[in-house]
Amino acid sequence: MPIETTMHVHTSILEILTYGEEMTGRPIKVIIKLLMQRIMDDNHKLLKAYRRVKYQERDKEKNWRRVHIVLNEYEYEYYLDMRKFYKMSVSFILAYAVMKYLNELVNELLDRNKNTDNYLYSNYIFIKETVDGIICWKTYWGIPQKLPRLHNL
Repeated sequence: MPIETTMHVHTSILEILTYGEEMTGRPIKVIIKLLMQRIMDDNHKLLKAYRRVKYQERDKEKNWRRVHIVLNEYEYEYYLDMRKFYKMSVSFILAYAVMKYLNELVNELLDRNKNTDNYLYSNYIFIKETVDGIICWKTYWGIPQKLPRLHNL
């Protein structure tokens, strides 16, 4: 079921996304999903624990735009997970992804031999497990070849 949401995007980031849209002919919404996939694939560098969530630097209200995006339920859960595990707002994660990966993504989208349209998040597993009376939550961003044996489901 589609989930409609918004991202708070600084105009400077939106200008860069618009450049990506113009260069590739792909809608900004698709570029956002592809960028967020890149960040997910690069997750080991961003994991943080025991910190508060970081947000983008403050600026005048006129310098911000709300970008409407429709996510499937898997994408929505992934983005919430990234916020929790990376300790960054989803909008800040997007801004980071734009600065880090947009040029690379544009080049790949322009290279007709590369397939970068695969942004479907269908391999998401979220399991509640109780071990010795302790609730454990396991989140898989993909399906492992050997799924661990689950206790007390």
